[in-house]
Amino acid sequence: MSKEKGKRVEPSPKLTGGIKSLLQPEESLKDLIKVAVTEAINPLIARLNALDEKILTTQNISSNNSNKVAELETVTQQNKMDLRTVHKNMRLLEGQVMDLQIQKAKTLLRVQNFPEGEEGDLRSNMVRLLTQLTQKSYEELLQEITAAFRVTSSYTKKHDLPHEIFVRFSSTSTRNVILKNSGEGLRYKDNTIMI
Repeated sequence: MSKEKGKRVEPSPKLTGGIKSLLQPEESLKDLIKVAVTEAINPLIARLNALDEKILTTQNISSNNSNKVAELETVTQQNKMDLRTVHKNMRLLEGQVMDLQIQKAKTLLRVQNFPEGEEGDLRSNMVRLLTQLTQKSYEELLQEITAAFRVTSSYTKKHDLPHEIFVRFSSTSTRNVILKNSGEGLRYKDNTIMI
């Protein structure tokens, strides 16, 4: 075997056949190893694929849950805004109710110590009694008084007094005149009537 520069030396055919025969068992060993590794890896690959599917499913569920959470947050914010609006409207309504109660109270007159069981209509009796304090006639005052009713209070029960009477007027002007003139005092039969 001579070595010349740049030339490759070829092995003899005798040697080549011997090497091939030596390599064949190694190749079959490689094939056996490949088969064994493939058989060991295939279940792992199947498990990895199953885990990938589970991860994708979990990600989809998580994404859906995130969407639902976002929707719930939006609904919650809207409900909070609606609740604030309701509270604001309730405060406005409470104020209006208070105003109405005050206006209604301005038209009421409380009469105390008027005897119970008197004959006739309570409203008519109140008109007759209150004409003493106004310059108005019976008919005029009858039109101004819209209602008269008795109310039980703990004070009247405790002291065994006649129930108080509330008289509702259509306007506050007549009520105010009666209140102003009530300092003079009223008598009905033998009772002192307090306004």
